[in-house]
Amino acid sequence: MSDQVNRRDFLKRAGVVGAAMAIGTGSQELQANTRRPNLVYVFPDQYRRHAMGFVNEDPVLTPRLDAFAKEGVYLPHAVSNYPVCSPYRAMLMTGQWPARNGVMANCNSSRTHLDNFLKKDAYCLTDALSDAGYHTAYLGKWHLDGPPSTPEGERAVWDVFTPPGPRRHSIDFWYSYGAANNHMEPYYWTGDGGEDSRIDIKQWSPEHEADQAIAYIRNDGGDYRDADRPFAIFLSINPPHPPYHLVPDRYRELYTGKFVDDLLVRPNVDRGESGNKRAPGSVLDYFAMVSGVDEQFGRILDTLEAEGLADDTIVVFTSDHGEMMGGHGRMSKNVIYEESFNVPFLIRYANGIQARTDDLMLGTPDIYPTLLGLMGLGDRIPDAVEGVDRSSVIRDGSGVRPDAAAYMRLPPGRPSGGPRGVRTHRYTYQCGRPNQDAMLFDNTQDPYQMDNLAGKAPDLVKEMVGQMEAELERIQDPWLDRRGG
Repeated sequence: MSDQVNRRDFLKRAGVVGAAMAIGTGSQELQANTRRPNLVYVFPDQYRRHAMGFVNEDPVLTPRLDAFAKEGVYLPHAVSNYPVCSPYRAMLMTGQWPARNGVMANCNSSRTHLDNFLKKDAYCLTDALSDAGYHTAYLGKWHLDGPPSTPEGERAVWDVFTPPGPRRHSIDFWYSYGAANNHMEPYYWTGDGGEDSRIDIKQWSPEHEADQAIAYIRNDGGDYRDADRPFAIFLSINPPHPPYHLVPDRYRELYTGKFVDDLLVRPNVDRGESGNKRAPGSVLDYFAMVSGVDEQFGRILDTLEAEGLADDTIVVFTSDHGEMMGGHGRMSKNVIYEESFNVPFLIRYANGIQARTDDLMLGTPDIYPTLLGLMGLGDRIPDAVEGVDRSSVIRDGSGVRPDAAAYMRLPPGRPSGGPRGVRTHRYTYQCGRPNQDAMLFDNTQDPYQMDNLAGKAPDLVKEMVGQMEAELERIQDPWLDRRGG
């Protein structure tokens, strides 16, 4: 793919490619044999909700997502309850909270001795889908296994080979790595080979992974999957995760002529001497990555259309967490501020849901049971799943809606440690040691969370503490055991 794509060509191409592609051959037979919907679950890393053009917050170019949002359900209140890479993935795969599934921080060799990794006997979403007859695929960043432990004081190892067998949780097509960030020269382990079977690629990782996802969907050569079974593919794209500068020039050029003040437009970003020094030099590259991910996602949508699979496939676009990008003087994630905690969640199923915006506050452990519910597999939701099936809400707006979502950050090996918080449709509250070091924001009156009300509104604090404790009680969070200490 050429790097020579200007802003006008990018937008024009995004608008016409889908309509121009012809319906592929051989798809009718596949559809006839697909009794349940296929699933395409795309979750780029560190992609905040605000970085979608139609939201009208970040000044980003995302024409494919803008169009996609009109075709499905958009959940502007979806959250990542523990907005970090490994905890999100573990909640997604197990439908359990971190204190239950054991992944309480990012997986690396300094935490393996604390059992901070996905257990091989966990009954994951991919296991449930496989048992229901699905052919399953996982592409991209896995980040759920623990590398061999390293002694204290040594540099932690983040990446590790996941061998074929129970640690891959019934995934039939494996094209993945643990945790690595060279977006321009990625590598993958695939198939049933050993650790020495690693393949190295010289291509931007989102583009390469989209190529592989497209080949899988088309079932090129009949070699990728069993065409007689419905399929479920999980695509974990690393960008827009840092290093931000590892992005093709063609996406940077979309923002030619834009200056820092044109891009860092959120009022909670301090661009003065006291502000974060990395955000001004990173924001253009971050938005360039966002636009690149948008284009690769569009290519996957076009393939579903070309293969005649669009109407019979549930497509999800979401993320494991957001990115602060200078907000409140911070970079990265792992905080309750909206830029980190509030994630995109778009879902399309032409044969099953009506396009609209819905205020459902979907949490990460809810995704596993909700997807099974939408796929007609609600009776296969394991008892061990702690999330709630919200498929009826997504399908037609009926059913029980939560009025709050929990936030947490857990030290590895200490499930009762760390801060906790809660977000309602209007307010966000967080405290460290129970009911101390509090933050409280009115997200309606103060959408950029710049006015901490914790010391000004004691009655509201009491109300939010009650909501937080009720939500933590519901999910049986061990943090509540600290209330007396």
